[in-house]
Amino acid sequence: MKEKEKIVMSIAGSDSSSGAGIQADLKAFTFLGLHGLTVITCITAQSTLGVKTIHKLPLSVIEDQIDTLIEDMKPIIVKTGMLYDEKIVKSVTKKIRLNKFTTVVDPVMASTSGYDLADKSFFDVVKKELIPNAYVLTPNIQEAEILTGREITNLSDIKKACRELYELGTKNVLITGGHLKGEISQDTLFDGEKYQIFKLPKIPDKKAHGSGCTLSALITGHLALKEGVATAVEKSKRIVWNMIKESYNPGRGIDVINYINSKIWENEIPIYLYNKTYFEVWTGLKNSVDKLLLFLSKEYVPEIGINFGYALPNAHDAIEICAIEGRITKTVSRPIRCGALRFGASKHISSIILTVMNSNPSIRSAVNIRYSKANIDKLKKSGLKIEYFDRKKEPKNARSTMEWGTNHVIKKCGFVPDAIYDTGAVGKEPIIRILGENPEKVVKKVFLLCKNR
Repeated sequence: MKEKEKIVMSIAGSDSSSGAGIQADLKAFTFLGLHGLTVITCITAQSTLGVKTIHKLPLSVIEDQIDTLIEDMKPIIVKTGMLYDEKIVKSVTKKIRLNKFTTVVDPVMASTSGYDLADKSFFDVVKKELIPNAYVLTPNIQEAEILTGREITNLSDIKKACRELYELGTKNVLITGGHLKGEISQDTLFDGEKYQIFKLPKIPDKKAHGSGCTLSALITGHLALKEGVATAVEKSKRIVWNMIKESYNPGRGIDVINYINSKIWENEIPIYLYNKTYFEVWTGLKNSVDKLLLFLSKEYVPEIGINFGYALPNAHDAIEICAIEGRITKTVSRPIRCGALRFGASKHISSIILTVMNSNPSIRSAVNIRYSKANIDKLKKSGLKIEYFDRKKEPKNARSTMEWGTNHVIKKCGFVPDAIYDTGAVGKEPIIRILGENPEKVVKKVFLLCKNR
């Protein structure tokens, strides 16, 4: 792909806190490996606490930015964000038509903190001038309500609003549904013929600044990379979901989305996670794996690597247990996770968890770590109950070593211990398995081991 074919442009406002606006768009473009051009329409004085003031740039300055860039470079797709008033909308729309830009229109009207980012003259001219020149229009629920004059409370309302906005002239409408009540965030795409709905669970207690700007910028970027509209929306939604999940707070107000820690696992979210129970298990394991990697040193990683599993309530099969596809392995400096979290990813750790659950259904999580006599002593010193099985005593007709060994220990001691270990055999590495009701409790037990170094 030639370098000039990777150029995209954002025409939007500047956010001094770098959470939204032009700054968010540039980060999204860079995230996808694109070169982003910027045309600033307004300068805002804002922080994580909210917007203080908006300073509109003169039309001549906005137009000069576009003209100067176009004389030198040709973006293959353009995104508009905060245009603020009637005059800016008309000016930008004229440039879009003149240069025949393929355009993603994010009709920004308010910030996440509730500050108005458009004046009263804005709405009618957006409908008459800008939307008919859009390839994709990406309003949220509140923006769609303003543009249609329709109250939106359910999926039926969303579909009606999509059709009304489509009839204004845009080629595609995406109404993002995060503001609707319920545990599922569903975005609805309409291309004039069919509706497609993209679902992911809402992330509890997370409201991140810049998510709307970033979603539309990522859609812009994926379109520039020759993805179809539906694929661009699906990929972008998954990436933004991860960014919100990993959001952080640099100030005293609202969180900002996290571009840094979201790249590796952007495609890890399975579509079935719209199910609340699956989501809770997946999220619980992911949070605990992240915590484990904060303190775990490579000396605790066995040669076969670490796997970590967490079962659905009343699980009966490996497909009902979430684990790491590629395990935690050790590098020169530290352990790293080498694989996504997926249900059915590990037969080994699942065999242990399922066997334990047959005796005690409340114990649904396990992790394996490196065996050493020193590690066993540390676990005992921490007050944990440790039990052992000998692989040499395994019956020839045993279905699996893990199932037999785990059952053998539980029958021997009459309860499920905190950890079960074996000292290996020919071609079999000795391993310690730490058990717990959930992955958070398992991590706490591993921490007891690590702090006793």
